[in-house]
Amino acid sequence: MNDNTIIYDHPLNEVIRVCLRLEHLFQQIDHQLVDATVLGTRNLIQSIADTLHVLDRPDLKSKLAKEMNYHLSTLLRYGDTPEVDIDRLNHLTQQLETLSRNLIDSNVKIGHRLRDLELFNILRLQLASPGGACSFDVPLYSYWLEQPADTRLNIIKNWLEDFEQIRSATSLVLDLVRKHAKIEQKTAVHGFHQELLDPQSPLRMIRVGIIKDIAAYPEISIGRHFLSIRFFSPDIEKRPGQFTENLPFWLAYCSA
Repeated sequence: MNDNTIIYDHPLNEVIRVCLRLEHLFQQIDHQLVDATVLGTRNLIQSIADTLHVLDRPDLKSKLAKEMNYHLSTLLRYGDTPEVDIDRLNHLTQQLETLSRNLIDSNVKIGHRLRDLELFNILRLQLASPGGACSFDVPLYSYWLEQPADTRLNIIKNWLEDFEQIRSATSLVLDLVRKHAKIEQKTAVHGFHQELLDPQSPLRMIRVGIIKDIAAYPEISIGRHFLSIRFFSPDIEKRPGQFTENLPFWLAYCSA
């Protein structure tokens, strides 16, 4: 794995799927925070609204806490292993325990402060429509966007504090899943690879890595017993065709 590789993450359960979506949104938010223009703030607000939409799931906290408890029980089994870094292990288990407990003990929705803001509730409705939140839709929003950049940024950073706990939880879960991986070199014969899977294996994610110089991308299909990866030659104007040559790639089996 290096900078010359394109990595495709494929989640194998709903919790990991949501974590990947949130990771993507938090990366967008970080990128947009440095853009002090009015358009940059508009894009940032859109990303925050999208994040709240993902977080609307009523069962998210309980399912994420359950996933963290699973990783916690897995890590605790390594406690008596001689080569394990005990300090690192203790740090991770403490993080998992704290984040899981905070999620379960909290009796409010994630991002509840934003949900209680009248302006933001109006914006969420307007932003659901293409080109929404124009000046004729929400004139108050247009007024706010014309305030000094530092004023807007300080308000938004205060809002984003509500996401810190869920961001830490999703980041920790994905980090544990990605690092606990068995990586193998594979070859897709004429652009196709298929293999049997152990149905008892606790896989959380499959990762496919391809060298950037290879003009191909994967479509991954996975069930309880089979994994199939079909590689296609990219074409943004017409329907892509299957890659016909033998293609080297690496495959990571991420569990816990």
